[in-house]
Amino acid sequence: MSNIEPLAPISVIGTAANLNDAIENGLARAAKLLSVTVAEIRNRATVNGAIEIGRAPGVIQVTFLAPLAKLDAVGLGDYAREQYQL
Repeated sequence: MSNIEPLAPISVIGTAANLNDAIENGLARAAKLLSVTVAEIRNRATVNGAIEIGRAPGVIQVTFLAPLAKLDAVGLGDYAREQYQL
């Protein structure tokens, strides 16, 4: 491997009538935001993140490391750099 892609943490909220649907909603929202597949988001959350259950029923938080290039593309890269001193 010649280069490691710069990453930054991001969290996306998922909501639905039940926990399983909220997870799918959160994964889909993250995938849409970053223009990637749900499978990629699921993998990133599994390998270097988490899916956390919220206090209210049917609310979850998907947290994972996202490529800075993808965050830049949606206008979030500067926030991540500022927050995490990247």
